[in-house]
Amino acid sequence: MISNAALTILMSNLLAFPAIAAGIDCTKAASTSDHLICADQSLRARDAIMGDLYAAAIKGDDAGKIKQQQQRWVKSLQSCADAACIRTTYDDRIGNLLASKGGQSVSTNFSAENANGNEGNLSIFGPVDGLAAVFVTSTFVGPGGADAGDVNADNVSGVIPLKDGHGKLSADNCSIGFDRLNARTWRVSQSGACQFANGVAMQGTYRRQ
Repeated sequence: MISNAALTILMSNLLAFPAIAAGIDCTKAASTSDHLICADQSLRARDAIMGDLYAAAIKGDDAGKIKQQQQRWVKSLQSCADAACIRTTYDDRIGNLLASKGGQSVSTNFSAENANGNEGNLSIFGPVDGLAAVFVTSTFVGPGGADAGDVNADNVSGVIPLKDGHGKLSADNCSIGFDRLNARTWRVSQSGACQFANGVAMQGTYRRQ
């Protein structure tokens, strides 16, 4: 469940909005998706992360746009018939909210400048019950330079289990590793066939902004 403060913010904006947008109340679970979430600790943690990021996005971004997006997301979530679908749906929404201005304001943000021409940013929210939301962006400036338009950018986001400061995000044949070196520094590694934009790489040492 999300905090009382976050819930107050949400309810003031969502008088007629589905309750799931403000966090699951497992004492009132009704739909199939509600019951699946309430039976799975990792899904409940995702619900808490989503609720806090949503509350921040409502405060820091276009509230009307965020609410419309959330309504579409709720419909998508409620159409899920299994935990895997719910997990993916949560992770997608969390990534979108983490990238918002509000989401960035409540996250811990790090940056990296790498010798391979990439400049990266890492945002981390959490952990909540052992899970953290991560959002990594990287911009590659090629030999032609930015003035010539020789620039590519890409990003990756997800929710990862963190154990002793270590976690991994995997998708298809791409694996992104996260290692906490200290309170101000994370190392991001990359392996496999990651289909990022030309020249873009996520690996590097990211330091607290």
